[in-house]
Amino acid sequence: MDTPGVVIEPETLAWLDALPEAAVWLNPEGCIGWCNAAARSLLGAQLLGKPLQDWFQPASAHQGPAWWQGGSEGLLGLPGKRWRWFRPSQAPYKGGWLCILHEVTQEHTQALAYASSLEVLAGLLTQEEKPERLFQRILEAAVKVVPGAEAGSLTLLENGAFRYVAQIGFDPGLTQHSVSYQDELRWYGLGEEAWLLGKPRLLVAPELQERSGMTATPGSEVFQKAGKIEHLKATITVPVVLQGKVMGTLNLDAFTSTEAFPRESLAIAQTFALQAATVLYGLLSRRYLAELALQDPLTGLGNRRALEESFLRVKAQAERLSLPLTLIYWDMDGLKRINDRYGHAAGDQALKILATALNSVLRKEDQAFRIGGDEFVSLHLGLPLEEAPEVVERVRAELHVEVSAGAVRVSALMDLATALSQGDAAMYADKRRARRSAVEEGF
Repeated sequence: MDTPGVVIEPETLAWLDALPEAAVWLNPEGCIGWCNAAARSLLGAQLLGKPLQDWFQPASAHQGPAWWQGGSEGLLGLPGKRWRWFRPSQAPYKGGWLCILHEVTQEHTQALAYASSLEVLAGLLTQEEKPERLFQRILEAAVKVVPGAEAGSLTLLENGAFRYVAQIGFDPGLTQHSVSYQDELRWYGLGEEAWLLGKPRLLVAPELQERSGMTATPGSEVFQKAGKIEHLKATITVPVVLQGKVMGTLNLDAFTSTEAFPRESLAIAQTFALQAATVLYGLLSRRYLAELALQDPLTGLGNRRALEESFLRVKAQAERLSLPLTLIYWDMDGLKRINDRYGHAAGDQALKILATALNSVLRKEDQAFRIGGDEFVSLHLGLPLEEAPEVVERVRAELHVEVSAGAVRVSALMDLATALSQGDAAMYADKRRARRSAVEEGF
């Protein structure tokens, strides 16, 4: 319709009124002289004669006091319970300005979230902290950045199951739980294709509780309680994906309302998960490389460097707790003979069998290392020296090859070189006894 101060041609009027975006004509003072249906729906019925700045605020002071004359530069914010953002397209028309407002709330909020989360996550990469603390900081950043999030959890895929490595707003015992790959995929519910693409999924009550009940497994009641499933009103799950592989899941939760997450939360959560995947990959790569540097690649036991680090730590613990510390030096007899007769693959297999025997027999607090060739060392906190022969016999009972072993009690003043030297001497004494016995028995 025509309004005082402006006459709009019928064709232009029909086009503007049919636009889904809000369109207004502003006089030279910035007051509304005409508006289309979308503008009335957005701002209310009583618009004519009022300045546009009664509703909108420029995002930047650089847009100036007459920002409606600024072409398409800058953003306009519409205050409310949740701010909405618009990018204006303006052109001179009929002595004033024709202004079309394109809503960019989601894109603007996502850009802000992207910038802030990228800054947070980039900072994490430079931190030399324990992985558990870094996982927690990543989750804290996600809850802060994604609109509507009040709580959350982060899982990592390890050995075919998703282990909870961080939580906010839940029972601390949640981080003691893991969920199988298939159960997590069923809980996600959008199918494997969306899962591998990292597509975010929103669930609200009561469907949330129904889905949880459908995917529950025997014995999962403790997990359901720790995860406060019955109290959740809404939850977003985003697979954390890098190079087509799911590394973990980011879960963001709300306890207060089923409408806690606005539309842009899903996009922002997905953006954050993409960045988190890069950070997690860097973190896990560093951890993996560190483990490789301390691990014997053939047996999976610690290597000599790992022994050097563990020896100091365990000896200090023994002194602090007034516990005995015993070192056992192991040597596989006849490895060269096995290699010469059956090949190095057979020799490698024999070494793996010894490593497996050590792992299966030793106590949880004991540690085993391969320090080179056919030589192994184990540390036993709280084991008196006189009980070491029993440990040796239990290991031998697991083997089809002969091993020699020598034990030494580690004193407070003993360094690793001395302990190894004494253990090596005791091992060779055991080897000589075994040879004498074999000769005496006629072998």
